[in-house]
Amino acid sequence: MRVLFFSMICFSVWMLWCGLKFVKGGVMCPNSCTDRSNISVKLQSDVLLPCSFNPTLLGSDKTADIAVVWSQRNTTSHNLLEILLKGEVRPWNNKGGCIKAFPELSESGNFSILLEKVQPYDVGLYSCELFNGTNCSIAYQEIQLGLAKFVFSWAIIITGASAGAVLLCFFIASVFYISKKRKHQPHPENTCRSSHDNPIYVSYTGHSKEAALESENPIYDTVWNRGSSM
Repeated sequence: MRVLFFSMICFSVWMLWCGLKFVKGGVMCPNSCTDRSNISVKLQSDVLLPCSFNPTLLGSDKTADIAVVWSQRNTTSHNLLEILLKGEVRPWNNKGGCIKAFPELSESGNFSILLEKVQPYDVGLYSCELFNGTNCSIAYQEIQLGLAKFVFSWAIIITGASAGAVLLCFFIASVFYISKKRKHQPHPENTCRSSHDNPIYVSYTGHSKEAALESENPIYDTVWNRGSSM
């Protein structure tokens, strides 16, 4: 009877300890998602993956074993790096140095990272998980990273067509104005004097030198006739 009684006491104590541990884990390690976001990015560009937790989740003890673990879910070794509340970074897979952390901001609850020169294999689901200790997950956030796509919009077409119509009207108006201005512009005067400006030259046109002299000088006409008669 004593052995049975002692066994029952031990079993009760063990059950009580397990229950207290379960309750403590449920209170201290809720493991709840606090935020989900979708981010689009172009290839070869940089993108900031946000991760911010309420400072109340961090506690007042800045020396506590609190850290955030970044991971990419769609990969085989998905753990990327760990950012400690103390301001230390432990890289596991920083994608060849393309992940930049800001440990000096961790005390304020900001554990965001910068992903540089995005490649196709960087697209996927990311998570930043807040831990208190080794196995106690307090909260986590998820970021879905996708590639930016060109959005075909009728607004772009209408805007382009309107701009083209305005330019075409301006061009037609400019051509019409220039042609009208040229039509009404007076012709420049000729600086060279023509033959019609000299009446003497006109009276002589079509006649020989001798005929011109004969008509102007009767004496010459008389002498010319006498010479001919000789």
